Amino acid sequence: MADSNLNNDTSAALSKSNLQFTFKLHKELTKGNSDNVFFSPFSISTALAMTFLGAREKTAEQMADALGISDMKDEVHQNFEKYLSIILKENENFTLHTANRLFPNHLSKVETDYINSCIKHYQADILPLDFSQGEVSRKIINDWVSQRTNDKIKDLIGSGVLKPDVFMVLVNAIYFKGNWASQFDEKKTRKDRFHINLSEEVEVDMMYQKKKFPYTYNPQHLCSVLELPYKGDSLSMLFILPDMTDGLSAIEEAMNPDLFNELQSTLRNNSDVEVFIPKFKLETQFELSTILSKLGMPDAFNEAKADFSGMDKTKNVYISKVIHKAFVEVNEEGTEAAAATRVVMMRRGMVEGLFLRLTNHSYSLLGTRDQILFCLVVDILVQKEMSSEPEKTSRIQD
Repeated sequence: MADSNLNNDTSAALSKSNLQFTFKLHKELTKGNSDNVFFSPFSISTALAMTFLGAREKTAEQMADALGISDMKDEVHQNFEKYLSIILKENENFTLHTANRLFPNHLSKVETDYINSCIKHYQADILPLDFSQGEVSRKIINDWVSQRTNDKIKDLIGSGVLKPDVFMVLVNAIYFKGNWASQFDEKKTRKDRFHINLSEEVEVDMMYQKKKFPYTYNPQHLCSVLELPYKGDSLSMLFILPDMTDGLSAIEEAMNPDLFNELQSTLRNNSDVEVFIPKFKLETQFELSTILSKLGMPDAFNEAKADFSGMDKTKNVYISKVIHKAFVEVNEEGTEAAAATRVVMMRRGMVEGLFLRLTNHSYSLLGTRDQILFCLVVDILVQKEMSSEPEKTSRIQD
C-alpha cells in the first residue's frame, strides 16, 4: 500500500508487529463467524500498548507476545510516539485523526510516571471521573468518543458498565475520511447481483470504473489483488479477491505478513482494470477479552495473576473487558471509517478496537505500507435490501 514518512527502523518494527497482530486477531474474529467483520488493528493495538505500559513481569511478557511487540523491547512506546506524530499532522488530501484519553477513577492513585509516559508517548490527555455517578461518567466518555469520530461511534460504553470499583478506563479513537484518487462516476453505478456464497446472491448498488490501477494476480493462491489509492497517494485500500466464490476462507487462513508483503511487492500499474465495487455501510462491535487471552495474554484478565503495578503499586488491578466498535462507509467519492477501543481496568478492565470484513468474497485493508489502520473482510457486504442504514454486526455483551 502507499508509503508513509516514518524512518526505516521505526517503520520496519511497527509494520512487523502491526501485521502480526492484525492477522492473528483477524483469524480469531472470523473463526466460526459468518458475519461481516470490520475492525481497526491500529486502534486496538494502541489502546493495548497504553495498557501494556503499566504491565510488569509475566503479564508484560504475555502482552508483548500477543501484540507482536517483543522484538521492539523498550522501544515500543517510543515507536508509537514517532508514528502518532506522523498521523496527527494535518493533511490537505484526507482527514485522519486519532486520540487517546485516560479516565481514571477520581479516587484512584494512578502512578505519576505512568500518566506522564502516556502523555509523552501517546499524546493522551487525562480526565478523572467519579464512577459512583456511572451514567454521568458514561455520557462524558461516550460524548468524547463521538466528537473524535465525527459522530460515527456512539455509545461505546453501555448502561450499567461503570461502577465505583472501576480503577480507570483507557480509550483510543480513530477517524478517517478520504476521497479516491480516481472517483467513481455515480451515473455508472447500477443494480447488480452480488454473490454471498455458492447458492445465494443479492442485489446491490455496484460502482464501476475502468482505469490503470496497481494490480496483480497470484496463481498460487488463485486470487487477484487491486490497490485503490486515496487522494494524495499516501493511503490506499488493498482488495484481495479469490477466483472462487467460496475461496475467501482459504485466503484468510493463508494470510500472514510474508504473504501480505509478497502480494504488495508484485503490484504493477501497467494495464487497465475494470473495477466493480458495491456501495455499503457497516457497523461492528466486539468484546475481545476471550480472543486476546487465546492470543497469549490470559494473565491480564485474571484477578489473581494480573500485574499492572506500573500504574497501580497495590497490584490489585486487572483488565475486565476489551471492547471494540467500528464503522465504515464506501461510496463513489471515497471512504469514511471510524473506530474506538476501550480498556476498563477494575480493582482485583475493558478495551476496544476496530477491524473490517466484507463479502463478494473479498478481503480489504486500508492504510500505508507501514500500518494497517482498518481491516475489512466481506462475506455479506450488504443487506438483503439496500438502505441508508448501516448493516450491524455485534459480538459483544457489555
